[in-house]
Amino acid sequence: MAELQIKEVQQFLSEELQTLKKNFSTEREKDVAGFDAKVKDAMDKLSADMQAKHADIQKEMDLALAQANEKAAQKTERKNFGWSLNETLKANHAEMVKNVKSGKGMEMTMKDFNYSDFTGYEPFVTDFRDPILVKYEAFHYRNVLPGGTMSGEFVKYPKETATTGGANTWAYGDDSKPEIEPKMTTYQADAEWIAGLIKGVPVSMIEDLAWMTSFLQNKGRAELLKKEDTYIQGLLLDAANSENYDGSKTVSIEILIDAALRQLKNNLHTPTGIVLSNQDYVNILLGKAAGSGEYDFPGVVTVNPVSGQLNVVGIPVFSNSYLSQGTGIVGDWNQAQLLTRQAPRIRFFDQNSDDAEKNVILVRVEERVALPVFYDDAFIKVTLAS
Repeated sequence: MAELQIKEVQQFLSEELQTLKKNFSTEREKDVAGFDAKVKDAMDKLSADMQAKHADIQKEMDLALAQANEKAAQKTERKNFGWSLNETLKANHAEMVKNVKSGKGMEMTMKDFNYSDFTGYEPFVTDFRDPILVKYEAFHYRNVLPGGTMSGEFVKYPKETATTGGANTWAYGDDSKPEIEPKMTTYQADAEWIAGLIKGVPVSMIEDLAWMTSFLQNKGRAELLKKEDTYIQGLLLDAANSENYDGSKTVSIEILIDAALRQLKNNLHTPTGIVLSNQDYVNILLGKAAGSGEYDFPGVVTVNPVSGQLNVVGIPVFSNSYLSQGTGIVGDWNQAQLLTRQAPRIRFFDQNSDDAEKNVILVRVEERVALPVFYDDAFIKVTLAS
């Protein structure tokens, strides 16, 4: 670069002094003072010219730098969500058209953009998972009751009551044999509606959330079973369908065994199940000996270590959250039947009131069941020590 500059200076001086480079010394010898003055003037002119050129170059460099900064700023400013979405769709357009025509979906990776320019971006980067649902009771009375169906508004049974007379010894030659006079009456169980409504469900919610229809169906069924359980429990605890424990035992295990193997069997029924509150169930599992304080229950009480299923003298014991602590049911569960007039049904409507105008849906859940209890002494209501 230095050699190039010297050549340029020599060329410039040759032109200004109107002499060739090789004649510089000869020309100076002729007139030293005059020649040096000409050289000084030429150098001053060269310096001024170089400064002007430097200023022009600096100006051009400043302009170019400013333009580059402007372009960079514009590029950064464009990296917002709209720019990213546009670039992503542009890059994937051909593949997207192909998938749409074939009925397939596709995933696209968004182009990088500045999140600080994307106000309200949270919904686009939120990880939505399955909803956290309300829990319901796992035990259902329909699981321990025989099931059946009915086709009318009610079912009627001829029911035997007290029997007059009875078989007896008879001596040959007596005028008459002992008479047996059974008495009958009519027993009726009505089909009861259990129903509920879920109102004002937005149509868009069902369309936008893939799990919403399934959620509403499961929610409706769970609510029906919840009411069905309390309905059945209320009937069995009613004095018309059960009797109170009539023994003298005071220890919980002894009360259950006495009610099952004495009272119920004296009523000529076979105990098939016991239902307790969760607290009473746990109290039995954690029963301790009064003296040693060790966990101790009779050998007739067993627990499955895997499932936690408690059995008292071979009778399965169940628990739920509906029974109040201290109350239990010992029963021959074959002596009642859950009859279904209409199985649980969930239906969706958009013609309720002004639902169609508001674009909302009504969900109706309902069933019809009856619970005939064939013997009012087949279920024993017990009260356990707290």
